[in-house]
Amino acid sequence: MCGEELQDYLNQVLAYLLKNGVNRQDAEDIMQEVALKYLEKQEMVDPEKIKAWMFRVALKKRCDLGRCKRVKDRYTSSYKEEPVMYTPIQQVLRNGEAAECQATLNKLNPNYRNMLLLKYGFGFKHKEIAELLNMQMTTLKSALYRAQILCKGI
Repeated sequence: MCGEELQDYLNQVLAYLLKNGVNRQDAEDIMQEVALKYLEKQEMVDPEKIKAWMFRVALKKRCDLGRCKRVKDRYTSSYKEEPVMYTPIQQVLRNGEAAECQATLNKLNPNYRNMLLLKYGFGFKHKEIAELLNMQMTTLKSALYRAQILCKGI
């Protein structure tokens, strides 16, 4: 894999994390960890599944980061909330219909939201999403259908 292709995949991971509400600094840290892990294990990763592998590693790192932050917040008495910093995508979503779309996505179960973002926000194929989320194809298609129905009902 060439450096440009790797950078493109990493930028997609970064955009996905930012779309899911991870602050920019944490998203960049996760992206860097994904790149490092890929460089360490590139021989073991199937070349056709690199993108899905990177997204899966990023999701796991995001969960780990969330657990670490919850533990840290529990034990620190002087918690200071950081000012909200909007990414370009979030700034666009703050206006008009896009804001309604984001509000609808935020009301969904996080699993449904992730599936919809991967499918329609990033253009992943069903097979790639199924591998990424470790689901069977039929289960994924059913869940995507339910998520679409829920979006229409909200």
